[in-house]
Amino acid sequence: MQMYEVTAMAPEGPEEVYQAVIFAEDEDDALNQLEEQLKEQNIAHGMCMAEEV
Repeated sequence: MQMYEVTAMAPEGPEEVYQAVIFAEDEDDALNQLEEQLKEQNIAHGMCMAEEV
């Protein structure tokens, strides 16, 4: 497991709408976990990013 900083951007514009640190197997797993969290909390978003920390 690695630690990833994940960020979701606003649907339109450069603002961050969600940021967290997630433990995941890889970058794809981190992004999948982020998508699930956003869906559960009904947070509209655009592009998502994950960076290993």
